[in-house]
Amino acid sequence: MTPDASGFELEPQVDLLDAWLRARGWLDAGERVTAAGPAGAGNMNRTLRVATPARTFVLKQSRPWVVKYPDIPAPVDRIHTELRFYDVAHRDPALSSHMPRVLAFDRTDRVAMLEDLGEAADLASLYAGGALEPGELETLCALARRIHALALDDAERASLANRAMRELNHAHLFAVPLDAGNGLDLDAITPGLRDEARALQRDDVFRARVAALGDLYLHAAGPSLLHGDYYPGSILRTARGLCVIDPEFAFVGPVELDLGVLVAHLVFAGEAPAIAERVEALYGEKLDGALLRGFAGVELMRRLIGVAQLPLDAGRAGIDAKRAWLGLARGWVAEGS
Repeated sequence: MTPDASGFELEPQVDLLDAWLRARGWLDAGERVTAAGPAGAGNMNRTLRVATPARTFVLKQSRPWVVKYPDIPAPVDRIHTELRFYDVAHRDPALSSHMPRVLAFDRTDRVAMLEDLGEAADLASLYAGGALEPGELETLCALARRIHALALDDAERASLANRAMRELNHAHLFAVPLDAGNGLDLDAITPGLRDEARALQRDDVFRARVAALGDLYLHAAGPSLLHGDYYPGSILRTARGLCVIDPEFAFVGPVELDLGVLVAHLVFAGEAPAIAERVEALYGEKLDGALLRGFAGVELMRRLIGVAQLPLDAGRAGIDAKRAWLGLARGWVAEGS
């Protein structure tokens, strides 16, 4: 872990937060911080929910590493991409109500002040036997379609290329899981998983197909703005419906990536492989179904034998289930590459 160049690290210390906020004019006259604590899991960034007698809001800081995995360096300015994404998305009133508003931003310390969406929980419950409520899959597909339809001028497309974050994500999506020397103790996660990973790592045809999809991910220049990590951890259930957060992996690329990631996580939630065709139909726009399934296959693979493990229910995700999911990943990657 490298030192944070800004010198300020966002922590739930009420007095220090109060002074920091007051110095930037982010508190009203007489307002004071009364409480602060984690706001969600905060895998990539440090996030705090801050309370005053009058309101609550969320503070979010990007650091030179991944908060959940401090040994993994990460682009320190990734929060700029997130805020640009919100700026573009809030032009669409139908999207604006499904995302937090940006209230303030300190560029030096890379801290954003975001609207608190209230009592909310992400969709990680799907991994433990939970289910989407009626209409939620339709909403997820409709929100993705509206994100992908956002118009960008040339300057915005350039500012949302997000090359450094794509390079980081490319490594963990397409390379690290298939590196036999990656140091991951997969049998400590699920006995027998190491051998299943070795079978894929030794399959030159599969590796080449994954690499081809990785090249497309890394070098794509369009056509649409993507969320970039459209999975249950980036979706909140709130009083105003499903809301989309954490677009730090956003970039301009193929829509099939967002939808493929969504499909993979629906499979982990217990959906049959035919969910891919249902998502494609609900999305309602022309796309490459084989490419969607190819990206879904990569996401299945990397979540099973890569660093970013999911909180899968052990009773539903033993070695037999994981073997079947990796078999599905193999077939879908073959389709999409």
